[in-house]
Amino acid sequence: MTKIIVDSTCDLPQGYAEKHGIAVLPLHVLINGKEYRDGVDLTVDQVYAYMRQDILPKTSQVAISDTYETFQQILQQGEDLLYLSFSSKMSGTYALVDRVMKELAPMYPQRKMIALDAKGGSFATGLIAMHASELAEQGAVIEAIAERCRFLIDHIEHVFVISDLKWMVRGGRISRTMGYTADLLNIKPVLDVQDGEMEVIRKVHGTRNSLRCVADLVAERAAKCPNQLIGITHADDPQKAEEMRQLLQERLPQCTFAITEIGAVLGVHIGIGGVGVFFFNQMQ
Repeated sequence: MTKIIVDSTCDLPQGYAEKHGIAVLPLHVLINGKEYRDGVDLTVDQVYAYMRQDILPKTSQVAISDTYETFQQILQQGEDLLYLSFSSKMSGTYALVDRVMKELAPMYPQRKMIALDAKGGSFATGLIAMHASELAEQGAVIEAIAERCRFLIDHIEHVFVISDLKWMVRGGRISRTMGYTADLLNIKPVLDVQDGEMEVIRKVHGTRNSLRCVADLVAERAAKCPNQLIGITHADDPQKAEEMRQLLQERLPQCTFAITEIGAVLGVHIGIGGVGVFFFNQMQ
């Protein structure tokens, strides 16, 4: 058997990981000198409560001790393991996991371990993990699961809109000038992820127009896969997530949709407000 492992940025639907035996390693959030494990000691709602007090938390990669403990437990059970990591250009988690695997390999020569850089995060990684888990449940060998995941990584799409750029400015992810101008003119940036890094691809006036822009982009890019599950995440804005679902349903009526809230780590990076859509532009 192959065990699928992800980190807490993957934003799987609630209960999915436990139901399907997917292991989740938590990244960490630092607030007022105290460290918390994303999704274990701290919820995204608690993170937003601090941010509304004008406290900007910091984030860090998974703990090496958690990684060793989780991996060894799986290996001792006689399972191979496949890890889908948050983008290596946004976090050091992939490099840490790769190092741990290399150190453990001589201790478990009969077991196979593969770490894959998902080159993104949030429900994009979650969708790939869902496919990997399905293959593992069907008894596929680790090499076949990894090959499928590599294909899906190359064809996953992230399109999202940010409502309030203040947090990205404070986190140094965009310039103060861009943030001030966008706020003054009610400009909502639409972003995607290219080769593991976030990029602004549109600047749209007004919230409703930005949601329509995202929906149009998704419909265009998902045209070759009209029957897939599309993931929608929100940053403390379930109403906008539902609006997005309705817009997408009109454009892609044969698709199904799953809505989740982003986790604490990504909540720190993106801030309060905003909606993301995750899907495949090709699946075969």
